[in-house]
Amino acid sequence: MADIDRLQCRNIPMNFLPPTPPGLEALYLACRRIYPDQPNPLQVAALVKYWLGGPDPLDYISMYANPGDVELDIPPHWHYISFGLSDLHGDGRVHEVTGPETPSGFGFELTFRLRREASETAPPTWPATLMQSLAKYVFQSGNTLCAGDHVSWHCALDNSESRIQHILMAADAQLTTTTTPFGPVSFVQVVGICKEELLAAQRWNGPGVLDILKRLPVAGGAWLVTDMRRGENILELDPAAQEEVDRGIEEDGSNLSGVSARCSWSEFNQLFTPGESGGLTTPPLSPHSDSEQIQAALKKGSLNTRPVLPPIKGQAERH
Repeated sequence: MADIDRLQCRNIPMNFLPPTPPGLEALYLACRRIYPDQPNPLQVAALVKYWLGGPDPLDYISMYANPGDVELDIPPHWHYISFGLSDLHGDGRVHEVTGPETPSGFGFELTFRLRREASETAPPTWPATLMQSLAKYVFQSGNTLCAGDHVSWHCALDNSESRIQHILMAADAQLTTTTTPFGPVSFVQVVGICKEELLAAQRWNGPGVLDILKRLPVAGGAWLVTDMRRGENILELDPAAQEEVDRGIEEDGSNLSGVSARCSWSEFNQLFTPGESGGLTTPPLSPHSDSEQIQAALKKGSLNTRPVLPPIKGQAERH
């Protein structure tokens, strides 16, 4: 009762809510411009905030019901928007405090568009888990995600039997760069893709593959809506796409700017072993690829404080 008495003495109502942090309010305002009829969308919130020792870097993920656009052949879908990669508070609890002219926090937030099933009355929550995993990678490694980047995931994004098992990053079709008190924030959309589309992005480039996805409504359309039921890749949907990709590879080459490697040393009792022909052979190298390391570390989360992932490669090496 003592705590209640103190609150009453200070004339603070029991249902008092603290003010919305300035950075978060600026992002909410950007969302309200698109969804004026949804002032209080469903939200997934971190149970224990990251700045209080919790494992999830994103404070909130809002889930909006987007009606789509019949004229643009955009289907109804769920629109997920993250809050936490940018600086929401401006007091140094998560991100270094910078001026309004420099990017806020990491300078971006994640979004995701998931095709809405006719029978769905509430958005699935698995995309929030996916977005938290990507955010953990960013916080852990310090590498940002930009439009045109790709992420090798190697399993269905919703853990189903879907062919949508990898990711391309794109600029969100509706949310443009937003000014906040702590700097500008862009919105980078997660786009689910098939294995063949990932290989095309790796051999050619992400923006080129995104352009093909945009012109094929079944594959994503202009707003790049992910359909986990999609069974055909862009090369199967559009016979001309293969020629376009091949021509792009020939004319542009790949925009992957480097190869990442991790080196470590361990002391072996026997550094070399006799080979079958009498020569010496070195101990076998680890069979795991960079992509497998990325996937494992993304799923492991941010338990370690030191970066363990190679950079996700994109349009150009960012210095």
